[in-house]
Amino acid sequence: MARYAPTNTPIRNYAVAFFLSVFFLYADITHQTFSPLRGIMNGSGLYIQDISRSIFENISFTFSSLKQNKYLLQENKKLREQALQIGIKDFIEKKDNEKKTQVSDFQETLFSTLKTSDINVFKIASIDLRNYFCCSSHKVFLHNPNKIKIEKNFSVFAGTSYVGQTKKTFLNFIEVILLSDNEHVLPIKSDLLYCDARGKGKPMLISCKFDKYDFKNQIGDIVFTSGLGGIFLKNIEIGFISEVIPITSDEIEIVITLKTNPLEENFYGIISIDTNEI
Repeated sequence: MARYAPTNTPIRNYAVAFFLSVFFLYADITHQTFSPLRGIMNGSGLYIQDISRSIFENISFTFSSLKQNKYLLQENKKLREQALQIGIKDFIEKKDNEKKTQVSDFQETLFSTLKTSDINVFKIASIDLRNYFCCSSHKVFLHNPNKIKIEKNFSVFAGTSYVGQTKKTFLNFIEVILLSDNEHVLPIKSDLLYCDARGKGKPMLISCKFDKYDFKNQIGDIVFTSGLGGIFLKNIEIGFISEVIPITSDEIEIVITLKTNPLEENFYGIISIDTNEI
């Protein structure tokens, strides 16, 4: 490969450059020839500095805003949690107060109706709805968290009348057989009749069978407990005669609709005393 020998720049080029520099410097000093150019450069520098400062301030503001928003979100979350806790507390207190009021009113009803304070009040736990609406077995289960000793065949009151009697206890529950259960029998009376009414296996219905010539009552007549049997206090309104069904030429069935609907009651009273038959 061929090599080129170095060339020397003529001295006149350096001289021209020097004189041009001196000329431009003299022109600038004397006539401010490059003053606008310097102003543009200085202005550009200031503008760049201003933009840079603005960008930095915006970035700083953005980070500050994000930090502040995070703080506000945390505070908002705390406030929501506090509001939720206060709401739950108020709801529980309201329900407790409603429960206390219901129990107090129910106890007053029990005392005014039964004339005794020897009654324990229990809250309903469940009712066997499947059998209650379709079949002859009608039962209610009551909460017994304090495991109060409840004997079998204690009368059970709800609303403004009797609804059944205790059958057994297990764990923290009390099983109650309702008056409408096909196996339950309740001694009743009215002005013109006495009978042992058996549950019809249908909601809120019991019935008696009579010789039609002995029946002197009418549909709509009020029916009371007779007190016979030693379980239910006497003269407590239990329901009314709602239907008279012929069975044979000499026999009829008297249907009684009960006064209290157990599905509408939250609290039940159990009378822990023996009643008299008179």
